[in-house]
Amino acid sequence: MKVLIFCVVLSACITGTLQNVLDIQRQVCYTEWFDRDDPSGNGDYETLTDLRKEYPEKICSQPLTIQAVTMSGVAAEKTGQVIQIYDTVAGFACVNAQQKRGYCLDYKVRFGCPCAPQVCYSQWFDRDDPSGNGDYETLTDLRKEYPGEICSQPLTIQAVTMSGVPAENSGKVIQTYDTVVGFACVNAQQKNGDCLDYKVRFGCPCAPQVCYTQWFDRDDPSGKGDYETLVDLRIEYPGKICPKPLSIQATTISGVPAEKTGEVIQTSDTVVGFACVNTDQKNGNWCLDYKVRFGCPCPFP
Repeated sequence: MKVLIFCVVLSACITGTLQNVLDIQRQVCYTEWFDRDDPSGNGDYETLTDLRKEYPEKICSQPLTIQAVTMSGVAAEKTGQVIQIYDTVAGFACVNAQQKRGYCLDYKVRFGCPCAPQVCYSQWFDRDDPSGNGDYETLTDLRKEYPGEICSQPLTIQAVTMSGVPAENSGKVIQTYDTVVGFACVNAQQKNGDCLDYKVRFGCPCAPQVCYTQWFDRDDPSGKGDYETLVDLRIEYPGKICPKPLSIQATTISGVPAEKTGEVIQTSDTVVGFACVNTDQKNGNWCLDYKVRFGCPCPFP
């Protein structure tokens, strides 16, 4: 009974505005409302075991929250009824025999789940064809041929024939089809002929939208070099650079990217900033004069 009281009180305490704040902080996405039972029998049982049987794949494996209301929208904790179970492990249960007036009300429930990350897809890749041993669109090979085009940890993979038929509907035996290895169809495993020619693409977490700062040019190379460091820039331009930049761009004053100048760049990153040292350059030359800007999460400033 102590556990029951704690659960009900906790639920009552985090309803309304505070619940909304917590949901935003944890990025909670809610399921549809479920009403699989009514109290005409022993009570109203909206248990996770039963709900998952009736609504397969509609509820995440580990819900973060649960909400239960009557069919008219009254929160379960405000009905005055005894709630036997109300948690994210078992689900919800109201037992008729425990009520003062005989019957439970009719309840519906929904569950808060971690929001799925937004997925952005790569281009389609077709590096192989089945003329040899099969069609191998593996991540190892694709990353060699298309450096920087596939994220380090893909969330999903899609494979279709060149005519657009999903691999799982092509009637072929697929040896490998996952986000760790990639895709492989082996000719020797097919009953009727060779593999078809497939192309693949990968779903990656969408990159955050980047908003750029102004260009900064606080130093010139007349001394030891050109130092556009974050420490110095934040002192001279307070509030103009976000706390954790996502990217840095450095160009000469005339607009040539630093990496194309042929000069030795000592530092160019989002932790330290930018530095070109005169003594690092060939033939006693000085560094060129550079300006930098930083990419920050939007909106900024």
